[in-house]
Amino acid sequence: MFTRFLRVLAIATLALVACVALSCGSSSSKNPSSTQVQEISQELFTALGSALNAGLTPPGSAQPSHPSLATALQHDPRLVQSDCTVTDTGETCNVVLTYQGNCPMGGTIAVAGDLAFTLDNSGNGSDSSALTVTPAACAVQDITFSGNPSVTVSTAFGMASYAVSYPVTFSEKGGITYGPNPSGSCTINVNATVNSATSCSVTGTICGQSVTGNC
Repeated sequence: MFTRFLRVLAIATLALVACVALSCGSSSSKNPSSTQVQEISQELFTALGSALNAGLTPPGSAQPSHPSLATALQHDPRLVQSDCTVTDTGETCNVVLTYQGNCPMGGTIAVAGDLAFTLDNSGNGSDSSALTVTPAACAVQDITFSGNPSVTVSTAFGMASYAVSYPVTFSEKGGITYGPNPSGSCTINVNATVNSATSCSVTGTICGQSVTGNC
């Protein structure tokens, strides 16, 4: 009887060791590393910058391949006349953004929505916009992520004399799935603040990890 007990105990111990080695049942609860979440954050904001740049640049104009958010905002909204309706008191603009780009190591990331703002006759006004960022098997370094189902971006900024009035804020919230090692799903809550034509900073959390840096 005692020998049988020892055999059962030995089998259970080996099974436990194997399970720990394979992280049985816990892969969905492991969060990406700090380096991985920084890569995810960078790709989300790179796509957003590319979408803004494409939406605010007149057709036929040269565009940088990976513009930053600060660079993408350096456009005069009056250049895109078809997106604005002139009234007696100024302009009401609705710039539709439809963008899809390739991720650095495979997969795609899309941005859709619009920039909605109203300007008076002096070019002063404010923005109120919502955009949706949807990564699809977007691979960066050693992790691949997709929208779960997507990330919503809210923007807030003023306009003065047809130019952007700083600071400009972007708030990203939503969810993603990720893998293959680790794998699981998590939430995103990140804010970006553009303080000038060359300054943009990020703070917040992705998958429970703090995110800081430039955008």
